[in-house]
Amino acid sequence: MKALCFVDMLSLKNPLLCENLKEGINISCLEDRALKTKFYKCEIASASFVLALLCKLYKPLAFEKLDEGYLSAESCFGEDEALEVLENLKNYDTLIFDEGLKKHKDYGNIQYFLNFLSKEFYLELLDSLGVKCDFSKAVLSDLKELDNYDGLVLFNAPLKDKMLHASRQFLSLAKCQNEALVELCGEDLKIETKIILDENLQGTIAFLNYENAKENFVKIRLKEL
Repeated sequence: MKALCFVDMLSLKNPLLCENLKEGINISCLEDRALKTKFYKCEIASASFVLALLCKLYKPLAFEKLDEGYLSAESCFGEDEALEVLENLKNYDTLIFDEGLKKHKDYGNIQYFLNFLSKEFYLELLDSLGVKCDFSKAVLSDLKELDNYDGLVLFNAPLKDKMLHASRQFLSLAKCQNEALVELCGEDLKIETKIILDENLQGTIAFLNYENAKENFVKIRLKEL
């Protein structure tokens, strides 16, 4: 399988699909080192803007209302990178998107852009569960502004434990000691758990396996107990 992916940590969400992926590109705010793809980084939860940019650069007249400079700046995904992705799409057979994008506030437009690219490049469209999808009835509407994720951020990750996995940078910014008991609070979220250093992680996004997540990412406040 050769694929363009919009998936946050496919190796955790679907190891089998990850193993079947032999070549490709993954666009995400998180680098999945177990994934055999070239990594392009973008802002958290900016898939709608990245997809819009790809469509705009591929068919400018069809998406003339979209401003490629604005889309690129807001998503932190360069136009040159987008052109490289489009060039590679000619050699791919699959387009994979994160199951979690179904919770995205602009999912309708995400569906439209995914359908457009899959049809233009003759790609099979799969979600991160490996389920085939058909978004041919999706309708394009005005793009919704991206949310701001400055500060500490929690990623809902399918880990094998219930501890908060964090980088050294995260621990430092949160002013927490490794293996401390902490309380984390976010929108509709309040959890007590142990925070542990994970040397595989970088930046200000920590990983936690928790239930009833309304979004893949949420801004949080943290304090030691």
